[in-house]
Amino acid sequence: ATDVRFEGNNAKFFWWSWCDALYMAPPSFAKMSQLTGEPKYLEYADTQWWKTSDYLYSPEDSLYFRDDRYFERRTDNGKKIFWARGNGWVIAGLARMLTYMPADYGNRGKFEQQYREMAHKLLSIQDEDGLWRVSLLDPAYLDQGESSGSAFFTFALAWGLNHGLIDKTYRPQVERAWSALCAHVNDEGRLGYVQQVAGDPYPFFAHESHVYASGAFLLAGREMLRLGEE
Repeated sequence: ATDVRFEGNNAKFFWWSWCDALYMAPPSFAKMSQLTGEPKYLEYADTQWWKTSDYLYSPEDSLYFRDDRYFERRTDNGKKIFWARGNGWVIAGLARMLTYMPADYGNRGKFEQQYREMAHKLLSIQDEDGLWRVSLLDPAYLDQGESSGSAFFTFALAWGLNHGLIDKTYRPQVERAWSALCAHVNDEGRLGYVQQVAGDPYPFFAHESHVYASGAFLLAGREMLRLGEE
């Protein structure tokens, strides 16, 4: 039986027990259905997505806890801990699931609804500089735009604009995010201000980069190019 608990679960890396996994696994199953014509792969991803979502998604916050260790933990300022990159993995995973999912798939509306909930939440907490803070609901914890989470958000939001899931009135916010990300590319051509491998918010520095941030930046750039073609 599926067990999406993280704490104390010896099988936690077998199931999708942490929110990052919703980018890493289900879109591949959806793509398999697209390539093979076999619905069973998408149906499996659909079923397992909502088991993880039912456990880790906070409907009142429209954000995902990274895993169950963060349900009751709070920042020093007493705020819930919603990690930027973790939620970036999820909303980017939603964009990719919807890309590979047939338009008439029975549960598509449920995925679109969660995408919209997260997108509108993220747009409402975007900082004036265009980026997002590593602790989404506690920007005072570390008041500096973090590139990896912001790159995933920019990709997913630009994708939503290109596919009609969010209103075009949000385009200036997405363009501001893209411009701010571009400003984080250093003289060596690397995207800086990237939090290193982690599971929760912690400090990062201008010189730090990583492949997952570069990949998200390229995905965002592709969607921004498509947006510019309109």
